Amino acid sequence: MPRTVKAAVVNDFKVPPSYQDIEIADPSENQVQIKVLATGLHQLVKSRASGAHYSANVKLPLIPGVDGVGELPDGELKYFMTFNPTSTGSFAEYANVAKDDLLPVPKGADPAIVGGLLNPAMSSWLALRNRVELKKGFTVLILGVTGGSGQLAVQIARLLGASRIVGTGRNQKALDSLLANGLDAAITLSDDDTENEKAFAQEAANIDIVLDYLYGPVAEVAMRAIIGKREVTSQRLDWIQIGSMAGQTISLPANALRAANFYISGSGLGSISMADFRTELTELIKYLASGKLTGAVDPKSLKDISTAWTARSDGRQVFVL
Repeated sequence: MPRTVKAAVVNDFKVPPSYQDIEIADPSENQVQIKVLATGLHQLVKSRASGAHYSANVKLPLIPGVDGVGELPDGELKYFMTFNPTSTGSFAEYANVAKDDLLPVPKGADPAIVGGLLNPAMSSWLALRNRVELKKGFTVLILGVTGGSGQLAVQIARLLGASRIVGTGRNQKALDSLLANGLDAAITLSDDDTENEKAFAQEAANIDIVLDYLYGPVAEVAMRAIIGKREVTSQRLDWIQIGSMAGQTISLPANALRAANFYISGSGLGSISMADFRTELTELIKYLASGKLTGAVDPKSLKDISTAWTARSDGRQVFVL
């Protein structure tokens, strides 16, 4: 029989979700109904819940949430994903999830850490493991390093063998903290593109890989500086587009693609097979469970969804049920 659950529910794309009862159907033969223990409030969740993301479900009402850690009827812990259009969102007491979208969680793992940090960590993990061939001692520039995903990217790049990591952002306090915890150099972005270009040329001209969480005008300035000041133009530059916090488009002159050994690719839901996606996440879960990869989480009650949706936090907000 259908189950009535407490959930965060989007009734209007322009309004934060409300905490209310909603009925979910029985799971199909290819699904399991999992008890949700922890689920993260990610930027992707907000984008999908606004109807703006390319993977969004535009039918209302809907339960938001794309992943989490839950408990099966036999007590086994699993990380789960709800990208499958037949799955229900994770911001509820229970969720119907495709059996193929369940991944093992090691015993002793903190559900809030895995459920809250796997999504922001996967962006750089997948980019570096699947979208580029890493060479020994590679160097990396992270555009947008002060956000949750960017901060985890510093740790992940180092775990995967980076010898030098440069990060950019506007939050000086966050940059200073990162400089004390893994970042080798920081570029403080300003409203002066000339100064920004000089800083990119000085700190990142010979970088191997760019992880771009910003795009837009910042990416244009960085590309111009790096390509223009590169000591060896045949040295490969891999630019991996991940996010677009600074803009959805750029102007890319044709000669930029000829003036250097320059490759642009994207890393997202459509750029990797689901089989590889699951394999990579299973490995990443082990790093989070063991504490080799960590970050700040801010546990919340799902009852507080309406205020938490727009609140600022020093850590990834995680709804613990």
